Amino acid sequence: MYETMLLISRALQSELPLSEVIRLLVNDDKKNRTNRSLLRFASLLDEGLEPVVAVRKAKLPRRLAVLLETAFKSGNFPEYFAELTETERIRFQTFQMLSNLLAYPCLLFVVTLVIFGLMTLTTLQFGVIYHDFDATLPAMTKIAIIVGKTMIQPKTYVILFGGIIVFVFLQRLLFSAFWFYVPILGGMFRSVASQKLLVQLSFSMKRGVPIDRALELAAGSFSMNRAYRKNCLKAAALAKKGVQFSEIVSLFPLIFPRWLVPFIRTAEKNDTIPLALRHGIDILEKDQSGISFLFTIVFLPVTYFIIFSFIVFFIIAMFLPLIKLITALSG
Repeated sequence: MYETMLLISRALQSELPLSEVIRLLVNDDKKNRTNRSLLRFASLLDEGLEPVVAVRKAKLPRRLAVLLETAFKSGNFPEYFAELTETERIRFQTFQMLSNLLAYPCLLFVVTLVIFGLMTLTTLQFGVIYHDFDATLPAMTKIAIIVGKTMIQPKTYVILFGGIIVFVFLQRLLFSAFWFYVPILGGMFRSVASQKLLVQLSFSMKRGVPIDRALELAAGSFSMNRAYRKNCLKAAALAKKGVQFSEIVSLFPLIFPRWLVPFIRTAEKNDTIPLALRHGIDILEKDQSGISFLFTIVFLPVTYFIIFSFIVFFIIAMFLPLIKLITALSG
């Protein structure tokens, strides 16, 4: 989707009508669902339909539809859409970096599951042998056998997947900001979302858009991020009541980094808030690099340690009764 936005943004610089820009880019290629939706959108615009209404009727991909609608509501579609495209570029690059970082841990996770399955089956076989010998089993071996028997029961997986579904539902309903507080990765997600917010606020405020309206526009682009949208709308309501922007920033630590407060307070005195926001954007971009480095040096060693500990536990659990049995027979 980012590539589509980038092409549209660049083509709009030629000052061609949006419908004509879309047709030039799509080039009547109707094999792709997004292209079909874009062509439908262009036709609706040519029919004279209001852009926001046309976006909704064209059934565009949700993220693209939200960003187009937000840009239209800004009153300066080409420039605001260009800024939104820039935020999507940052988001795209960040998640690409995250994908690269998570590729190896995900592989390790799969390997761990395979080892866990093999260990479980082996432990159960050892359990049968020890039962035939009527051997007294230590606590570690009993735990390993209980785990093995539990893991081969179908109802275990029914309960597991049911629990995941309930957790996801409750998380979305009651605690939409959950993933932003996950160690290390949560900081990365929060940094990307806050950077997007600051980019949009900076753009709006440079063009004289009031703070409350700028926050409302930003909230519109967070339709898939309930926590940020809700906080932006609350912040906009406070701005309408005349609360200073620096105080608003301090009241919403999820969407605004705490270290941004002194920058905004100083900027309010000098009337340079957009410049302070731009400085905050640069800092957040550096933070993302730092978080990715921290992830590499902390997460991977911890993963290795967990896998190693898991293997050692099962090996000891399997062979400890055998050693005791051999010792008893030798004596």
